[in-house]
Amino acid sequence: MDEDTRIIIAVRLEKAREDIATAHDLIALKRLRGAVNRAYYAIYHLATAVLLTQDIERSKHSGVQAAFGYYLVKPGLIEPEYGRILTSARKARETSDYADRIELDGETAQRIVTDADRFVVRMEEYLANVGAL
Repeated sequence: MDEDTRIIIAVRLEKAREDIATAHDLIALKRLRGAVNRAYYAIYHLATAVLLTQDIERSKHSGVQAAFGYYLVKPGLIEPEYGRILTSARKARETSDYADRIELDGETAQRIVTDADRFVVRMEEYLANVGAL
């Protein structure tokens, strides 16, 4: 992996760390929609960073989700639960951001933030193991 790719991965990791910290702040303030949004983006930034280790880039969120499953989960590089976390967070974020009725409760929002925490930890571990950090 070249140095430019490592720099991009580091930037995306920093974005993810900031987003997950913001998600925790928003949960504490009972700003559930914002918390889910930031938790999803923490996951998204890391998913795109991890895909870069396979020389894969996607411009659409659906493409990132599909590529994550195909190139990382399916061959066993990343456990299936992390593909489910990405899918669940994306769906919750899209629903809470775009639906005319917000049906997001505190328990669901907290679960998404907690899952995002786990996703961040696991993807950082993966990035370190493949020498991307």
